[in-house]
Amino acid sequence: MQPPTNNFQSPYVFYCLAGPDSGKSIALPINKQLSLGRSPQNDIVLSDPYVVDFQLVIGLVGNQLSFSTYEGNYVYMGSQLTPSGLLYTEGSSDLQIGQSLWRFSRQAVPVQPLSQLGRMKEWLGLQHLESDFKLSAIFSAVWEKRSDEDIETAFTVGSIQTTPPVQTLSSTWPKPWLFARIGLFALIVFVGLYICVSSFNNPILIPGLLVTGSLAVPMTCLLFFWEMNVPQNISIYQTLKLVLSGGIASLLISLLLFSNTGFLATTIGPPSAGIIEESGKLLAVLLLMRNKIRYSWTLNGLLLGAAVGTGFAAFESAGYAFIQLFEQGGSPVQNILLRGLMAPFAHTIWTAIAVAAVWRLKGSQPFNWSLLTSKAFLRLFAVPVVLHMLWNMNIQLPVIPYILDFFPTKFILLGLMGWTVIFSLIQEGLKQVQDAQKRSLQ
Repeated sequence: MQPPTNNFQSPYVFYCLAGPDSGKSIALPINKQLSLGRSPQNDIVLSDPYVVDFQLVIGLVGNQLSFSTYEGNYVYMGSQLTPSGLLYTEGSSDLQIGQSLWRFSRQAVPVQPLSQLGRMKEWLGLQHLESDFKLSAIFSAVWEKRSDEDIETAFTVGSIQTTPPVQTLSSTWPKPWLFARIGLFALIVFVGLYICVSSFNNPILIPGLLVTGSLAVPMTCLLFFWEMNVPQNISIYQTLKLVLSGGIASLLISLLLFSNTGFLATTIGPPSAGIIEESGKLLAVLLLMRNKIRYSWTLNGLLLGAAVGTGFAAFESAGYAFIQLFEQGGSPVQNILLRGLMAPFAHTIWTAIAVAAVWRLKGSQPFNWSLLTSKAFLRLFAVPVVLHMLWNMNIQLPVIPYILDFFPTKFILLGLMGWTVIFSLIQEGLKQVQDAQKRSLQ
């Protein structure tokens, strides 16, 4: 964040964290309003090409930031298009002016110099995980006893009739548990099929073993994202439909891109899949879901991306197991186990990040392809691309290259990086819900 562009002394600042005006910051004076727009006649001149000459006026109201647009203009607060409103320093969502994301903060400059990780998060436009983030609390409900009726009830949300009003949503960190039940059930089925194949040498059950093994872990990971979708506005039916339709669409698009970008594979080899496949999966989501205005939350973007990533991962894993069995004459079980262990660290979270990078900018407005050229999107989209490229590189960690002699430690490290970004985006999505709830009470 650059020093404030004006000379007012103030404990409050309004700064742009992503977009064409990224880096600009405005010290907010007491009892004075500031006009913002592209015209030089404004108090603060913006450079965002999607901002008009006179866009809006901002000013402090106590410890809150009041904003109102000039007649005929609108901005996005969270996922809602609005001409005016209030921003809070605590738990507030960002304000989108044009294609730039602005944030209201109490401190104009950081008290302590940012670490390398802090600077990287700021460059990506990500929030630091706050003190209420605790993995032990998030997963604390996994071991609670649940009945079949509890599971059936959990699956009944997401339709237009069963989506709860925003005022009734819990905007604190969810405590998912359903994913663990389904994952355990899938594991039991997989073990049962494996015993049938290995002990009774029955090849008829091998396809069932491949399908179950390919789907078990990715689907479990997807259900975690489904439970973390606090707005509860996407049904399990829509999610599973996107797994299948998005999975095959992403494969087709990726194969088309591979066939027309042979120079990438020739130039950089296997890491080229990071560019091509992440682009293919993102395009699949955009082609299928870009006009679904109802799914406007950042948390929705995470779930939609995770669904397509799950379909891609499951189809791909089944294919690798098939090759291992019929073309190389080996057992597919180790291949299935390895790819199952890798699943929570790979395609599912990569695509979730890529789609969230679009959804946090799009909000409830119609999708515009120009969003894909904004710095805020490109910087965050680079995360799954780079993680995928590093994943495919033939390099290992020098000290502990493998765990259990077959699982590369590199994959765990890359996965932890990915999940750090995922949890930061979930936190951002929760604040978006909190802000919507505050507006509903005004």
